[in-house]
Amino acid sequence: MEQETLVYPLANNTVLQDKYTILNVLNAGGFGITYLALDNPNSRYVVIKECMPDAYAYRDMETGFVHPRDEQTAVNFAQSISNSRQEASVLAQLSHPGVVQVFDMFDANGTCYYVMENIQGQTLFDLMTTMHATGQSMEPARATDLLFRLLDILHYLHAMGVYHCDIKPGNIFIQPDGTPKLIDFGAVRTKTLQHQGLVQITPGYTPPEFYPGRRSEIGPWCDMYELGATFYELLTGQVPQPADQRSVVDRNPKVTGYAALRQTYPMNFLSGIDKALSPDERNRFHSAKAWNDYINAMAAAGTLQAGGVARKALPKARKKSSAGTAFFILLLIAAAAVWICWKQGLINF
Repeated sequence: MEQETLVYPLANNTVLQDKYTILNVLNAGGFGITYLALDNPNSRYVVIKECMPDAYAYRDMETGFVHPRDEQTAVNFAQSISNSRQEASVLAQLSHPGVVQVFDMFDANGTCYYVMENIQGQTLFDLMTTMHATGQSMEPARATDLLFRLLDILHYLHAMGVYHCDIKPGNIFIQPDGTPKLIDFGAVRTKTLQHQGLVQITPGYTPPEFYPGRRSEIGPWCDMYELGATFYELLTGQVPQPADQRSVVDRNPKVTGYAALRQTYPMNFLSGIDKALSPDERNRFHSAKAWNDYINAMAAAGTLQAGGVARKALPKARKKSSAGTAFFILLLIAAAAVWICWKQGLINF
């Protein structure tokens, strides 16, 4: 049947929980559908995410109800709903300007939903695509500021025992004032929930420990790898070599190896990206603070300003010798005497 092979979104003007009116579809991915909606009691626009894994479920268009495709996929569908609830539950406990805010969560139509703030702006992926297509690059000051802001967000998350585990340009939203906000916590992990739920593999961004057969402990170093991969693509226009391949033979060029980048960006900024992208998690930064401190420690060495902006050290001015100064004064006096004598006609040239 057609309805069992295609995923249909909720119709526009559908009302959920007697207060949310669906306006239109924002995005339909493999695991869910996001809608722009009107929160009628609060007179505000919101984004609603519906758990709708197209591989495991379909919608009955007459009732709007979501059903598992068959008995075999019913287990996977139930797990997807559990993952979505976990994502919403984790987000609801967070309060940071760099993390998307969750207002509400509920079950309906045989699946689950959660309601988020409606963010203005564009994803870093869209911004990068435009820049690379037009031959532009992000200014050093803006790039380092973006890195520090994202490290601040991750420092907060990790202190809360939360790991995003799917950092990439498409999951970083750049608001009109330039400040970033992390979105899509569908692969989120916590200190207590290490290996439950969806394992999101994005080649080039996902660290080696997420691949099958590498079920090592998940921690801040995983997010550091993905953030490093994000800035690698931002600077080079290339996605890093997939981590499972790098674990065997690492052919990924380092950003510090690009002469054009060395001429544009400070070395502490570039070398930090290379360190974060190490296939061996032991060689990466193990916290957002460690990466932040690494940049500022190099800055304190004297050639780089904190914040990652290059600043040349000015040489000290040389002191003139007292003998040289005296000679210069005598020369001025002699010249003045000659000029006076010439004006009085005492000497002729």
